[in-house]
Amino acid sequence: MQKKIIALAIAGLASTAAFAQTNVTVYGVADAYYGNFSAKGTDGLKGINSGGLSGSRVGFRGTEDLGNGLKAVFEYELAFNLDSNAANTAAINGAATAADARGNGLTNTRQSFVGLAGGFGTVVAGRLQTPGYYIGKFDALASAAISPQAILAADQGATIAPSNAGRVNNAAAYISPTFAGFSAVAAYGFGEETVKNTEQESVIGLGLNYANGPVAVSYVYHKVGNVAANNVAGARFNDQKEHMVGASYDFGVVKVLGSYQTMDTTNVQNDKDKIYQLGVVVPVGKGNVHAAYGKAARDAARSDSKSWTVAYTYGLSKRTTAYAGYNSTTNDNQANAGVLTPANGGKSRGFVTGLRHTF
Repeated sequence: MQKKIIALAIAGLASTAAFAQTNVTVYGVADAYYGNFSAKGTDGLKGINSGGLSGSRVGFRGTEDLGNGLKAVFEYELAFNLDSNAANTAAINGAATAADARGNGLTNTRQSFVGLAGGFGTVVAGRLQTPGYYIGKFDALASAAISPQAILAADQGATIAPSNAGRVNNAAAYISPTFAGFSAVAAYGFGEETVKNTEQESVIGLGLNYANGPVAVSYVYHKVGNVAANNVAGARFNDQKEHMVGASYDFGVVKVLGSYQTMDTTNVQNDKDKIYQLGVVVPVGKGNVHAAYGKAARDAARSDSKSWTVAYTYGLSKRTTAYAGYNSTTNDNQANAGVLTPANGGKSRGFVTGLRHTF
């Protein structure tokens, strides 16, 4: 759990002394796919892309034994595109589609942290993946590019999401040990002030988890203070509060997964958005059939989006997976969710087939 909740960066990793004193692991994902997407009011998109099943990345993680049960820990994880040398910065510049929202983060850093671990748990600081980033564990598509949950969360602007919105800079976090299947995580993004007497966006993230045998359940709370504030003197911005409950149960012949989340921007009357999704994973030989359905409802706009996906993954080996899938997303008049963002009320649909290798 510690390696999944949040991550870290260190500057001196390249030195001989650092490698000599620290147990360092290099890991990564290489994922490329052919995609063919269409949406009302767009030219469509087809060609080779990166990160259809999982975002392509390379990372370094390690520990150093400090004695008396105490360890120094770090992680530094970079995202990249397999199909080009361009940094996928759309997700932080505000022009991302659902198809690329899980891509490269700020200066390509997905996560980066340094901290201490012991019997008390783990404390880390850096650029962190918040508790809500891991909602994909309750998603039958595991936050793939054509996952209904990932598409709808990106459209809603939720921070409980498997995207860059689920990461926070200038942050610290505590991850508890696991007791009888229970664990907890608390994270805080400071909203670093760079101009005196100005407001900055801050983030609080809390997660409670239970996992035991075939069952897993989680609750996540995020509060984003001063949403979209950016060194504006004397201004006060709205807060955004989010809740999520997710659960899964593995029956052996089928795994059932689902989640329900809400997002409420305070000071805006009747403006609570909701997303629910339900899916199944059915083992078939060396592969799995994945099916999921999700719906996003907007109180203020009275406008819903509905999305469904069917996919198949096949394990060519323990580390190499072939996959194919199809998504269809429909919208009411004022909504425009989709793999590609369609005109309001339009439909988005897309087909992908690709290969993922982990190392």
